[in-house]
Amino acid sequence: MSEGSIRDGQYVRLTLSQRIQHVLLFTSFFILMLTGLPLFFPENPIVRRIFFFATSFQIRGYVHRVGAVMLMSLCAYHVGYCLLSRRGHRDLREMLVRKKDLKDVVDLFLYNIGSRAEKPKFGKFNFKEKFEYWAVVWGSAVMIVTGLMQWYAEAAMIVFPKWTLDVARIIHGYEAILAFLAVIIWHFYNVHLHPGVFPMSMVWITGKISIEELKENHPLEYERLVASGELPPDETERVEKAEDEAVLAQEVPVQGPDEELQ
Repeated sequence: MSEGSIRDGQYVRLTLSQRIQHVLLFTSFFILMLTGLPLFFPENPIVRRIFFFATSFQIRGYVHRVGAVMLMSLCAYHVGYCLLSRRGHRDLREMLVRKKDLKDVVDLFLYNIGSRAEKPKFGKFNFKEKFEYWAVVWGSAVMIVTGLMQWYAEAAMIVFPKWTLDVARIIHGYEAILAFLAVIIWHFYNVHLHPGVFPMSMVWITGKISIEELKENHPLEYERLVASGELPPDETERVEKAEDEAVLAQEVPVQGPDEELQ
């Protein structure tokens, strides 16, 4: 199903490739969290119950590296997808932060406190989605660099002084905690626990959202798609427009031949 197609009143927002990338991302994320955070809390009762046998921490390290390779491979593919594919390149341009996003932050705050009558209109990606995306990009880059420095510590010490590895270890650990909290608190709420989508948004599975949801949450994207012909005009809007034109035509006086001579 191509972008812009409609099936059963739903619009394709995420392609199959994007959905697979998302699944691989959260799979590698949870593998890395479950095998990395125990290093921060080795004396925690839960951690001690999970890693109770002699070689458990050694196996944890192997699994952690598998998750790291998965994340690095996914990042390499995603860079190629954004640069070389038509859809990826277009979505990357849509993800760029613009002045309007900063204005939307202020306007949405004013709307939420009742100082603004209308909610700001968003395009394909709103400022919260852009923040999440670039946070993942930044966090992945930091985790990969600092992780590789620890994985290949001997090679890293040939190039960098010993204290940089200590700093890399600290950054790696606290960035992991920050990413964990961001996903659990920020992402899970906006995507799954928000009243508008509870108990879960299905777009990450089906890739589709309803036309009504597109109009409600991404009105500028809806208007662009209609203007470009990728989506047909809404039937209700066409009927209302036709009715308005009919009323307008009735209100315009029609001059007869005698009136024209006068």
